[in-house]
Amino acid sequence: MRQKLTLALGILLALLAACTDDENTTEKDITLSGGTQTNQVIYADQTTPSGGGISFTAAADWTARVVDLTPTKADTSSPDWLTLSAYSGGPGQHTLTLTLTENRTGQDRSARIEISCGADVITITVEQKSTTQGGDNPATQSTLLSRIEATYVSSGNPEDYDRIILTFQRDSEGRVTEMHDIAYVGDEQGYYSDGTYRFTYEPGRILLNMFEDYSTPEDYVFLLNEAGDVYLIYQQRTSSSTLAWLMEYDADRRLQRILENYRYEPDSSGDDDDESNVEMPGFDSRSASGFDREIARFVWEDGNLMRSVNTTSLSGDEDYTTWTYSDQPNLTPGFDFNMFGSYSLFGYTEMDYSVVTNMLFGLKMLGQSSKNLVDINPVDWAYHQEETNPSSPEPTTETTHDDRWQTFVYTLDANGFLQRATAHCVLRTIVTDIATGNVIWETETYEDEEYLFFY
Repeated sequence: MRQKLTLALGILLALLAACTDDENTTEKDITLSGGTQTNQVIYADQTTPSGGGISFTAAADWTARVVDLTPTKADTSSPDWLTLSAYSGGPGQHTLTLTLTENRTGQDRSARIEISCGADVITITVEQKSTTQGGDNPATQSTLLSRIEATYVSSGNPEDYDRIILTFQRDSEGRVTEMHDIAYVGDEQGYYSDGTYRFTYEPGRILLNMFEDYSTPEDYVFLLNEAGDVYLIYQQRTSSSTLAWLMEYDADRRLQRILENYRYEPDSSGDDDDESNVEMPGFDSRSASGFDREIARFVWEDGNLMRSVNTTSLSGDEDYTTWTYSDQPNLTPGFDFNMFGSYSLFGYTEMDYSVVTNMLFGLKMLGQSSKNLVDINPVDWAYHQEETNPSSPEPTTETTHDDRWQTFVYTLDANGFLQRATAHCVLRTIVTDIATGNVIWETETYEDEEYLFFY
């Protein structure tokens, strides 16, 4: 009997405690329902989540907002690639439908959905991959450049503008198979020239046939590393040796330096088997033992290429090119606008080295590109010199030429890809009498640049 009373008392106390807990429990103003996941991953070609929308129950009026978490965004504004079927409502059960645009940016992107009701907030993170479930990248399949038009106009002679037109042909994988380069002056297309660059893709390497007006066709071999970046360049020749350049990268695929070999001897398979060790007459008595001449080094900061450095200068390291950057992301797939204007990006050496390396960098074949677009054209035409006249052995005048570039103005599409870029440069020339310091004459002209991009 005593045991039964003890058991009954325990049950009664448990029921009283449960009732007390229920009375103290505060119901949430909003709760998720319907198996909605708080972290949703969506593939590049999906426009709605495979698991459906966001289901919840609200006790009162509610509001929703979407915050863009993509790293390249400069703010936390609402994304244009993800929308909700409703952004507010009243109490009750609701299901929000998510609508996304296909991700053709070539980059993963993410957003946070916040739904607020009373004192409570539910949060759902949505990540849209840059690839499809099968691993394909839509950015490399359809949204790729087919044409670039660059126009340069000087106020001194605006009718004699310079125009360069680049057109691209691609294979089924989006790789450039042929690039055509046309350049001319004015409406009459004076000084017309064109060049054709044909790419052939083989396992582990790319072959380039390069033909430009008034020159002998050249054939180059590009060897690829495991990441698919060009790490070795050499010219195909009938002789056993040739010039070659070796590219070194860091763990993030950022180009660190370029080494040169004056007597590179590839084997029949195109591997980088170099056993040459001879003195090369006519090359300042430099030894041709392997890749022993560093001709360029690169300085990166916060994901952007800040300087390319000439390490062979007798006076010490000198900059080839320096860059400063805008807050605009460099997202255009398969093309890096930052190489425009960088005439000495990798320095100079024999043959078509500068043409080939600048082209490969522009086509994003030399590792990772800078994460942002440049803000100012890096070209510098400034100079200062003194002049003499026949009646005096000493300099009588000095000429100062100064150029002031304004920042690039970019127009981007919804994916962040380039549509248009413009630049304006003011050029001042001042001639001064050295003896008196008086300005003899002064002129000011300008140059405008426009780049148009077609996909």
